[in-house]
Amino acid sequence: MTIASRITVNVRVLMSCIFVCFISQVALAEAPLALTKQSPLIEKIQRSVPYYTLPISAMRKVNGEIGAEYNLFLSGNLTSYTWEMLPGLSAKIAHNIALDELKTQDTQVMYQCHGRTCGSSNQWANKVFGESRLYGLNTQQSYAALKKDALDGVYYYALYSTQRGNKKVYLHLDVIQEK
Repeated sequence: MTIASRITVNVRVLMSCIFVCFISQVALAEAPLALTKQSPLIEKIQRSVPYYTLPISAMRKVNGEIGAEYNLFLSGNLTSYTWEMLPGLSAKIAHNIALDELKTQDTQVMYQCHGRTCGSSNQWANKVFGESRLYGLNTQQSYAALKKDALDGVYYYALYSTQRGNKKVYLHLDVIQEK
C-alpha cells in the first residue's frame, strides 16, 4: 500500500469519526430532558394536531366507558417523545426526575398520579398516547399534566412513565404548543 493510499484511508476514518461525534451531539441536543440524554429515543413524532385530549384526571369508568373524567381539549403543534430508560432506573424515579426538571422551567402541575390511582395502564398506553409499548404494570406507572405560559405561546405537557412486565422502563413526553 502506498503512502498516499494510507493517508486517504486514515482521512476517511478520521472523517467518519468526526461525523459520528457530530451526529451524537445533535441527538443529545434534541433531548428535551437532561435525564434522557443517555437513553435511547425510541420514537419522536412532530405534527399539527387539530384535536388533542389532555387528561387531567385518572382513568375511570365514566358513562360505561373507561376514560378520564376531566380533560382539556387542545389544538396546536405536538411533539411526542418515547424513550427506553437505561437499566437500573425505576419508572417512578425517572418520572420524578423528569417532573422536577419540567417544574424548574416554570411549568405548573395541573394533575398528577402514581400507581393504581392513575387507573388502567392499558388505557394510558393505547387510548391516550397510542403507543402500545407503554402498556405496563398498573402499580409501576406515573402521569403528570403540566402547563407553561411562555412568550411564544402556551405549552402543555403530558409526562408518563411505566415499567413493563419484562422490567423495561419507558418515559413518554407529549409537548403541545397551543395555537
